Amino acid sequence: MSRRVRGFRVGAALPGAVLRLAVVAVTLVGALTLQPYPLWQGVAVAAAVVAAVLPQSLAAWVGAACLPFGVILSEPAPGRTALAVLLVHAIHVLGSLSLTVPALSWVALRVLVPTLGRFVVVQLVAQSVVLGAWALTQRSGDGGPWIAPVAAAGLLAGVLLLLRSLRGIDAGKAAAAPGVGGGKRP
Repeated sequence: MSRRVRGFRVGAALPGAVLRLAVVAVTLVGALTLQPYPLWQGVAVAAAVVAAVLPQSLAAWVGAACLPFGVILSEPAPGRTALAVLLVHAIHVLGSLSLTVPALSWVALRVLVPTLGRFVVVQLVAQSVVLGAWALTQRSGDGGPWIAPVAAAGLLAGVLLLLRSLRGIDAGKAAAAPGVGGGKRP
């Protein structure tokens, strides 16, 4: 009797190390295009290299944090701001994937489709906000200093709504779980 080897077909896949190298590549592109200061370029790229070698260090987020400094310290331009939003978000997503995918493993491309979908949806919203904020500040001659308190109030309202919905979800789970809190309450 011969022994059969069992397995499964994954389809198209890429090595986990590619995700780590993508963190370095995206950070390098961002540092060179958005950051006019060589010191911050070096810090961003060095942090990305550390993140590629040791993702648990969370250095990818240090590299991502260096990119907006170039946008803040230079002349305002909607294209540079939109590029910064895109690249910082891409570094965040790739850094998160690097934390969960070992470098020596393989990742099926079909598994990354939901992540790509979320990335696109968040970018559609974020880029719309960037364009809207830029358009609002261009309409007013003073640069729109009023937009910061309005944005802060909107953020606070969003956080409060999120906390309220999470509290409702937690209360529903606690009531439905047997043995937790005495089960269903009268």
